[in-house]
Amino acid sequence: MTATVHTEHRTAPQSPRTPVRRQRLRAVAGLAAVTLALGALTACGDEEPAKSDKSAGTEDNGAADDSADTADDGDDADSGQGADDGGADSGSDYFTLDDVAVWEDSGLEISVEAVSPYTPGEWALLENEDYDTYKVDFALTNNGDERISTVLILPTGYDENGIEAARVYDGDIGMGFQENVDPGVTVTAEYAFEVPPGSTSFTVEIGDLMTEAAVWKFDI
Repeated sequence: MTATVHTEHRTAPQSPRTPVRRQRLRAVAGLAAVTLALGALTACGDEEPAKSDKSAGTEDNGAADDSADTADDGDDADSGQGADDGGADSGSDYFTLDDVAVWEDSGLEISVEAVSPYTPGEWALLENEDYDTYKVDFALTNNGDERISTVLILPTGYDENGIEAARVYDGDIGMGFQENVDPGVTVTAEYAFEVPPGSTSFTVEIGDLMTEAAVWKFDI
């Protein structure tokens, strides 16, 4: 007698669709949130930094000296050099070492204190070891009423052809400002940039996603 074996054909249980659907909805919602955030940042990014002279604090004392110098040296041959310097800055959108970039809405102020050739250390992170390296020293002041976060305040360098210059990371170089700056506090940060050999200039811009950036141009 042949035994008959009865087998049941069971359908493998299907995984519930709800979690997958929820994941998709969450992904779409996340993308929408990012889009809205970027839109908000774009909408708020219209404020342009104003130029303020670093010597504005001593302007009153300097005015008398300037008047005396003008009276005594009005025909001085060296005055031509001053005119050339002023002419280079007049009408230019670039900031100089004598300028402070001021974002009036937030009270943020940034200036460049120094620019100098830089020799990276043995353990520096470089993209182009045969490039020249220049260090830029920044000062940031919070003249507003609220604490400022510097997370989104980053400089970007460009060579004279407008190609983005790689940042150098070497110890404290490139580490940025302290994260939060209270009202009335000034902090500093050092950044270094790689520039192709033979370059005659490079530019650096700095700001955050909420505002227009300030741009400095340096002849080298």
